[in-house]
Amino acid sequence: MCNVAAGSVSRKTTWAVSEIQGGDGAGDKIDWTAPQLSTFPRSFTARTTVDQGYPSLDQIALAQGMQATVYEAPGQGAALRYQLDSQENKSGVYGGTVVVTGSGGRTARGSFAIVRDASEGYQGCGNIDWMQRQVLDCAVTVSLPAGLPEGDGKVTEVDLTSNAGVTHAYTGLSEAPVHVTSDSVLSATGFAFTPSQIDSWHSPVPTVQLSLRASGAVGGVSSVQLTNWGNNATQCQQLSTTPTVQADGTVTVPVRGLRGQFSCQLTGLIITDGHGDQAVYGSSLGAPDIDATLTNIPDTVLPTVDAVTVTPGTVAANDTQTWIKLTIDLSASTAGVNGLDLYLVDASGHADSIQSGGVSTTFSGPLDEYFTLPQGTAPGTYTIGFTLQDQGYKTVSYGLPGSGSQPMPGGPVTLRVTDPATAR
Repeated sequence: MCNVAAGSVSRKTTWAVSEIQGGDGAGDKIDWTAPQLSTFPRSFTARTTVDQGYPSLDQIALAQGMQATVYEAPGQGAALRYQLDSQENKSGVYGGTVVVTGSGGRTARGSFAIVRDASEGYQGCGNIDWMQRQVLDCAVTVSLPAGLPEGDGKVTEVDLTSNAGVTHAYTGLSEAPVHVTSDSVLSATGFAFTPSQIDSWHSPVPTVQLSLRASGAVGGVSSVQLTNWGNNATQCQQLSTTPTVQADGTVTVPVRGLRGQFSCQLTGLIITDGHGDQAVYGSSLGAPDIDATLTNIPDTVLPTVDAVTVTPGTVAANDTQTWIKLTIDLSASTAGVNGLDLYLVDASGHADSIQSGGVSTTFSGPLDEYFTLPQGTAPGTYTIGFTLQDQGYKTVSYGLPGSGSQPMPGGPVTLRVTDPATAR
């Protein structure tokens, strides 16, 4: 083992070997310190190169999920969230500050610093590589003070510092501004879907209108953007952000729901007038609730069978090629039938599945299903049973064993399987 001692730390530093320890496999050891080492040249001079590099600013943008319009609750201020990418290939990135300038020239700052935890590694900001040389998606929050005039806030400066203590200020940035509003200039009331329930079981799904009544709009309402639908983000779609002014003064935008079962609660909305002022509503944006929900009509009328026929009614036991046609006459239902599970029921009441799967959606009238006799079916007299599923995933059964199944209208539907020699 060799110990090295240094003089005072400066750009030019003298180092000296102060101790040498050694040993061999036989147990012999040496431990030389200054007296033994004094007869040997043991000092050297090292020059320290100062790192003059500073972190790059590769990207500064609004954080994922952050809207370009932010609601400021009265007396509470608002928070702007950004993410940035930076690199410094020598000493690494230490931290930085994001400066936002708002209405009236007032500024607000948000900072980050990177630390290393022995058990969790690099902490404090986004994805950090070894030695902090690259930082990706670093999250920085800028808290705006309460009471700022309504208007735009823009990133006007980003200061980044390396681990060597070198700081560089980036200005003249192109990041788009964020509009901060308390809904005091432009506002709206009376949010509602008309109608609030639609028949989404038939195609095409009807278009509905989201209506609202705006106040304080200069130059009229130019845009109504529906930004969030709670947990059902994919079930409803806004068809246009350009509003239509109705005869009663309300403005509307068209919306369509998903085919089938859905429920969409509107949780985010941004209104813009012709002057560029904006209003924000919805819990997902930290703004007042909208209280408007669009749903499909309830699936209350389940499929009902009026009659069932099977053709041919007789087939040979070894005939697995002949197509057998089952016709089910249906009464009108809310959601129609789009699934069918078909069974053969023997004399002992045991049901064997013939086939299952989707069918063409049928609301009323005949539903035709074709099947062949399963391989190995023994001669005998069988009855047909089935389960129908509608688009709302509700099921009804006919002709199957058990109390949960309904009897076939007009009596059991039979299929006679004969010995091949006697088949007709």
